[in-house]
Amino acid sequence: MIRSLIVLALAASAANAQGVLRLEDVLDSVNRSYPPLLAVLQDAQIAEADMISALGRFDTSFRVRVDGDEFGFYDNERVDVGIDQPLQFQGMNVYSGWRRGIGDFATYDGKLETRSLGEFRTGMRLPLFRDRQIDSRRADLRKADLNRDVARLSIDQQKIVIIQAATRRYWDWVAAGQRFRVAQAVLELATRRNDILKEGVRLGQLPAIEVTENERAILQRRSQVVEGERGLQQAAIDLSLFYRDASGQPQLAQENQLPPAFPEITAMVEDRVREDIETALRRRPEIQRFIVQRRQTEVDAKLARNQLLPNVDVLMGFTAEGGTGIVKRGPRELKATLLFDLPLQRRAAEGRELSAEARMTQIDHRTRFTRDQVTAEVQDAISAVQAAYRRAKLLNEEVRVARQLEEMERSRFDLGDGNQFFVNLREQATFDASVREVSAIADYFRAYALYELALAEALAPTRRQP
Repeated sequence: MIRSLIVLALAASAANAQGVLRLEDVLDSVNRSYPPLLAVLQDAQIAEADMISALGRFDTSFRVRVDGDEFGFYDNERVDVGIDQPLQFQGMNVYSGWRRGIGDFATYDGKLETRSLGEFRTGMRLPLFRDRQIDSRRADLRKADLNRDVARLSIDQQKIVIIQAATRRYWDWVAAGQRFRVAQAVLELATRRNDILKEGVRLGQLPAIEVTENERAILQRRSQVVEGERGLQQAAIDLSLFYRDASGQPQLAQENQLPPAFPEITAMVEDRVREDIETALRRRPEIQRFIVQRRQTEVDAKLARNQLLPNVDVLMGFTAEGGTGIVKRGPRELKATLLFDLPLQRRAAEGRELSAEARMTQIDHRTRFTRDQVTAEVQDAISAVQAAYRRAKLLNEEVRVARQLEEMERSRFDLGDGNQFFVNLREQATFDASVREVSAIADYFRAYALYELALAEALAPTRRQP
């Protein structure tokens, strides 16, 4: 009898199947409107901004200088225009420019004087040891590039946690709805029976205590319905943090949006542990983030070792004078300079190298432990899903047996060999077993959500279904 009422209730809900709220709808809402996820997505924009800032150290520099000596013994004017461009290739810098100096110059300032069309120049600076393979500009650029990967992995890590939380809230809501429906069904059963019992008392076929007992059961079951309704409302409120409308405002899922029943649960394949562990170790963003952070630290170590090298730079420049006039150089010149610089102690660079190596060792230890944690999480998640499946199946069998006992007790009552008290006890036992079955099935889907979290299933091209 209870089962038939539940089936009727589920059929009524199925009639509104178009309005059923699916897990996919909730997850779409999370991806579209969940504020914490939208906030963490800004990490990618911040990383892109840092990348632009790092590229800014290779910006072309344009400068103009105008000088003049007026009202003195020497009367002259000078203009100097130049462009500097640092390159990522081999740490080179190239430059070009033009200058003009006209008027009277002191003998010791003769180099400021040019011909009428001025002096054109171009040249380059090439490091031979320090700053050739890497320098602070290229190190910052490389680290900013890697930081974009760190930001992406941080977003992925937050995303799978948020999706897992939303999934658990969804199944909590579905479970609350199923418990509410079970409570409604047993109340409906007692309410329908009450008129029949009253008629039996009126005809003298039943003692009045049977009606009183049934009315007590009605009051008890109304209390259970109120409790179930409150549980459904609370679950809908919790779900509303993830389920939002088009404008991003939380919306309460309605009772008529509940699915007719839980999806069918399936047993997990026993020999998938090794494969799932390999999948998790490959997908989990926290492991990949440690790998990227180690690469960033390797850049620091490489830069520190670069600072231990001698600074030997080659400077080459070409100048050409144009126009008329007499100056004591040119008209064309090719100049070359060799610079050498080496701090004797270099302790700052040595300290930075030791620090970078220590951080890399630290990251290696943390990576190893995180891999161990992921392995343990996968093993525990699989164990939890398997245990939840077995418990749900056992409770399904318990409900079946409780329902048989209920029908048998009801048949005894119809034959005059029982009373309403024992019928109510059997119905209550079926109700309790049904509620436990709902909780067990919900535990299965919550455990499966943790299993998906352990495998970072949200990052897979297609999510497997439980």
